[in-house]
Amino acid sequence: MQEETDFIVEEGEIQKKVHVMTGVHYGNNANRKSEVTWLDNSTVTHLLEEIVYEANVSAGWVFDLVRPEQVQYTTYTKNGEYEWHTDGNTDRYAAKHLVPTAQTPMPLNKTTNPLLAGLVRKLSVTVNLSSPEDYEGGTLELLFNGAKHEFPKPPYGSAIVFPSFVTHRITPITKGVRKSAVMWFNGPPIR
Repeated sequence: MQEETDFIVEEGEIQKKVHVMTGVHYGNNANRKSEVTWLDNSTVTHLLEEIVYEANVSAGWVFDLVRPEQVQYTTYTKNGEYEWHTDGNTDRYAAKHLVPTAQTPMPLNKTTNPLLAGLVRKLSVTVNLSSPEDYEGGTLELLFNGAKHEFPKPPYGSAIVFPSFVTHRITPITKGVRKSAVMWFNGPPIR
């Protein structure tokens, strides 16, 4: 996975030079401090799709998955964080409605992409693109079934997949730089 992870980082750094946004959040009003750019690379998307498909089956979720969104390349530097939030809900009220122009920020239940209309985010995947010794803080924390689950120092290239309705956060970075690739996989609303 080293070679594939290196490839994602290279693509992210190229896009970061072309187009980067600071502190962007799509969804609820959680505070976020990070730099974000988008990867429109079929190889990167395919790598993350494979991870999501495998996790969907091995975790026993077996969600009806249709298509992913664009991969987000995120960089957190000192004091960077992302407060408690969810990536989306899975019921029919969360289904994306097609709109002609993008809003800033774009609500999770709207899209300009006709291929995502009527779908909801079902699974989220985050791939750690930094070595554990490259940063301090920046812990991914999930709240699920009344318990907090922490991933304080995931190995370079490791992936964590979870249902998009799970509340989670990235704790503040106290030292160094934490990079990640994030993708959301969509499907029809759960009935």
